Parts: sequence; C-alpha cells; structure tokens
Amino acid sequence: MTNTTKRVLIIGRSAPVLLDAVSILRERGYAANATNQVARVLDDYDMREVALVIFGGMVPPQAKEALQTEIRDLNPNVSFIQGLGGIAALLAAQVKEFFDGTPPGVKYDADNRVVRVTHTSTARVVVEGLWATFEPLPEPIPHSAIIADGVLAPGEHEIAIPDEVPEQGSYITVRVAERVSAFQIGEPPQSIKRLAATQSAPTPEPVTTQLPWQ
Repeated sequence: MTNTTKRVLIIGRSAPVLLDAVSILRERGYAANATNQVARVLDDYDMREVALVIFGGMVPPQAKEALQTEIRDLNPNVSFIQGLGGIAALLAAQVKEFFDGTPPGVKYDADNRVVRVTHTSTARVVVEGLWATFEPLPEPIPHSAIIADGVLAPGEHEIAIPDEVPEQGSYITVRVAERVSAFQIGEPPQSIKRLAATQSAPTPEPVTTQLPWQ
C-alpha cells in the first residue's frame, strides 16, 4: 500500500492547524483532507473512501460519538484516533504511527521526563519536543525543538527532556529509523480544558478542504 492510498480526514477546530496538517501529510504522500464543519462531514465527504479519521480535542463528545457511529455504518473498515493536541506536526506524526506502527523499544518515563530507547541494531534516533502557546485563546501557536538527533549504537539509551519543553501543553515525537511514536508530556492548560468542556470557544474560520483522494 502506498501513502496515496492512505486516506485521512482530520475533524477539528483551528483552521491554521487543519490546513497545516493537510499540507504536511500531502507533502509526505498521504491523501488528506480536513474540516471544522462537524455537522456537514457526511454531506461534504464520501466516508466510504476514508481509511482514518482523526478527531481534535475541541470536537464535542456527543458529536464525535454520533459521527463515529454514522461513519462506521457507511464504512466498517474505517479507523478512528484521537488527536493528542492542536499541533500540525504532532497530528502528522500520529498518522505515520498509525499506518506504519510504533518503533519497538521506545518508552517515555513521565516521572523523570526521560525517553528510553532500546534497540538491537544501529539506528538514527530523532526526538523532537512540540508544544503550543495560546495567545489569544483558543488558537494554538506551535513551537518545537530538536532534543536529540543522531545515530545510536545497539543498547539502551536515555534522553532527557530539557526544561525548554514546558510542563503544560507539550508532546514529543520519537523517530527510530523509519518509525515514529508520539507521546503527551504535559496536560493542556486549564483554560483550554475549560473551553473544551464548556464548548465556549469562539466560532472558528470555516475550513473544508476538498482535495482529491488521489
């Protein structure tokens, strides 16, 4: 299966995040579209063509559950995952992780903020920190930092997460050779949690991409 047959629909809120995620995924060969028009998903897309649906955290739970049921009725083979956060690069990493599988021997120790990588052959390992700030609320402004990038010998390695990666609203991706895993480091800020829980975020700029499923 080539990436062009891996059709992905992202359902979220933030127009910039959705458009950036689609751009990244298409550059990597995936057939991707995105929308924040939750009530129109079944009108705007033929869900029989979609392999993976990613939901953003701002999608109301009841709407998400209803859509999952309706989409699965149309396409029993579809898969669903929850986006870890509103960062385009993070969503793209989750897509790759879903389709390609996680690299073996990668664990995140939350108590010590350490990534442990154990592998049996020499491999390039890249650890990237990703986080968002919210000024103004609720639009995420992405930030990133390369924590480690090098060829590691077989064995067990520990990679510490630096203080530059904040406690809140942060994530890491760990790439070993051609596979990647995404981890949540810190919970979203309380202000974002409240907006998601109360569904009180302002109406976003509407986005519905209609790029061909090629």
